[in-house]
Amino acid sequence: MATKRVKYTPAVLARARKIKLVLTDVDGVLTDSSMNFFTTPDGKTVEIKKFSAYDGIAFHMLRDSGIQTGIITGGNAPATAHRAHSLGMDFLYYNFLSKKPPLEHILLKTGLKAQQVAYIGDDLIDIPILLRAGLACAVKNAREEVKQICHYTTAAESGQGVFREVAELVLRAQGFWDEVLAKARAGKIGLSRKKTPVLIDFKTWGLE
Repeated sequence: MATKRVKYTPAVLARARKIKLVLTDVDGVLTDSSMNFFTTPDGKTVEIKKFSAYDGIAFHMLRDSGIQTGIITGGNAPATAHRAHSLGMDFLYYNFLSKKPPLEHILLKTGLKAQQVAYIGDDLIDIPILLRAGLACAVKNAREEVKQICHYTTAAESGQGVFREVAELVLRAQGFWDEVLAKARAGKIGLSRKKTPVLIDFKTWGLE
């Protein structure tokens, strides 16, 4: 992951100061978009996910600073659920190719406003939620149609610390960065209480 400091525009900083929840896609954002499968001895097919450790720390930093996190994805890999649990994310919506309904559901559950939500995406199915988010972020190698509607495009490419870059933007904008560094020096990053993610599967959507 590049360590070069990204410059933020005043408009992006203004949006980032309002953020209380950072949501992200998985494939093409938290991963490099490749999909790897293997077959187990009992004949089952399993999908392998490759995640960035830098992003993992970013989820902890946001939670420590009182900012919620979550995933809205069209996929359903068990590795994603494991990642959400291990990092103490607040939300995981999976099998959702239509991503705006989960956002509206989250807003209803949390009482947050759309301008308090950041979303990171890379492909066309992310457009509806990006148009609604207060801070719409595109991956460097996202589709051009996605980048055109976003407020911020990352310097990092898919799977290379994209979430970390957006998390640092939000934390710096809200004045948390010095506190994050102090926790890092004291070995206290990630000590805040982990939450059990709200898990919602599109296949049972509306049946709960």
